[in-house]
Amino acid sequence: MMDLVFAVAGGFTLGCLHALDVDHVAAVTAFASKHPSARRATWFGVYWGLGHTATLIILGGLSLALKFAIPPAVSSAAELLVGFLLISIGAWVLRGFFRGRRIHLHRHTHDGVEHVHFHSHADGGDHRHLHSMFFVGAAHGFAGTAAVMVLIPITITQSLGFALIYLILFGIGTMSAMGLFAYLLGNMTQRAGSEKILAVVQAAAGSLSLIIGVLWLGERFLEL
Repeated sequence: MMDLVFAVAGGFTLGCLHALDVDHVAAVTAFASKHPSARRATWFGVYWGLGHTATLIILGGLSLALKFAIPPAVSSAAELLVGFLLISIGAWVLRGFFRGRRIHLHRHTHDGVEHVHFHSHADGGDHRHLHSMFFVGAAHGFAGTAAVMVLIPITITQSLGFALIYLILFGIGTMSAMGLFAYLLGNMTQRAGSEKILAVVQAAAGSLSLIIGVLWLGERFLEL
């Protein structure tokens, strides 16, 4: 019974904490910065979590069922991919910023109440961007599966059922925490009400992703 309790509580809690790793936050922040809407930003966080969870459950489940450990070379290659993705995402956001594809604010009054709407040149690519966010989350899950497996207590790994419950709750935790983070970020940018502030947020998010990607790769190359 205690194994089940730990699988539920421990998996969900550690999943929430894992979602807020700096590389995860940088990627989602960069995507969300191009869409100043709490609803859209939340979907970016959720899709990232779905990609991360899908990879984790598939690879982790196979590892548990077949009793094999993910080779360090595979994990290292996946981590390098994450670094390149962060650099690419940062460059993409900054490219849009410098080319003038920024967020525009439109105000109008209806029945005496002022309404504020935001328009981004990236608005038409929401569906495509959600798929991209799923892929980024999957890459993060691929890179972090080996580390997550270490977090599963030995007593739980002796039961495939409890271990899978742990992984599923871990995934739900990552989706919940990242969705909440993205919502708060989107809500903050939506309430800013200033194109200049939104432009600063977008430039900062792109720069953050780019810098973290470079540092991430540098650290991994030093470990090789």
